[in-house]
Amino acid sequence: MSNKPRIATRLKEAIGAANPNYSSPDLKTLEARFSILKGQLANLVAALSDHYESMVRMNKTRAQVAKAIGDISAESPIYVYAGAPAGSSAAAAASAADGSDETTVSYASVHNVLASRHEMYTERYLKFVVEYAAEWEKVVVTKITASLKKAEHLRVDLDHYQSKVDNMQHSMRNAVDRGKAVDPNQQERMRRNTEKLQKARNEYESFVSALCVLLEEVTDSCWKDLQPLLTKIIQFEYTLNADEARFLQNINHALDALEDVARKHGLDVNAPEGPGISKCRTFDEPDADGREASNGDLNASTMSVDDEV
Repeated sequence: MSNKPRIATRLKEAIGAANPNYSSPDLKTLEARFSILKGQLANLVAALSDHYESMVRMNKTRAQVAKAIGDISAESPIYVYAGAPAGSSAAAAASAADGSDETTVSYASVHNVLASRHEMYTERYLKFVVEYAAEWEKVVVTKITASLKKAEHLRVDLDHYQSKVDNMQHSMRNAVDRGKAVDPNQQERMRRNTEKLQKARNEYESFVSALCVLLEEVTDSCWKDLQPLLTKIIQFEYTLNADEARFLQNINHALDALEDVARKHGLDVNAPEGPGISKCRTFDEPDADGREASNGDLNASTMSVDDEV
């Protein structure tokens, strides 16, 4: 059958020449709710994807920070607590010196382990959290969008046959009013189109009724689809934080060890910055009397301190 009558129906509705005879108010209400949920799902997927990307970036920068600290501390008194690899000779020697049975761990060694484990966790987050949300959005939006389109197609068919039957009835009444006999062929066309109208009405009402039930489940009860996702997120965050805390406990003793090293080398453990930074701040700068310190003054000052020692 040609689609021309349906196209004519749509064009009349578009220019306001005809109004839809059938339009389910329940479907319109639920369609509006779905439109809101559709936007919310898109925001959720985008937020989870951004969070995943931020975890990947954080894991990368964590490893970079550990390496940078290890590079600067190499061959220094704090290397064993800063950058020594796990199980290295330096770590073993430090443990022996402390009289501890446990191997000394460094900041870098702990964070290298955490980086490896964090990579595993981020992949799980992608698989069980991000992909769940993306699949939720895909399944719901694809199916509901297609179903709404089908419902509109069925409505246009129904309006088409309703309009056709109404016009034929009007024509037949006019013929009777003028005292003319109704054409048998016209009566047969009326019968066929009435059957098509009833079939179109049954198909539309049945489909829209089922679609409204589905839309109500998808929108009003969307929390039921959110519940498994939220459970996964909470489980992920709890496990990740507990795992990280367990590993980070291994470097607690490094704080005390770093203070011991600082005192051994005459450093103020409460100083806001190291001596090299402080000396660079004051080097070749005017003193309190407005005089600029010279290299000779600095050397003389250093020599006097050494002489006293």
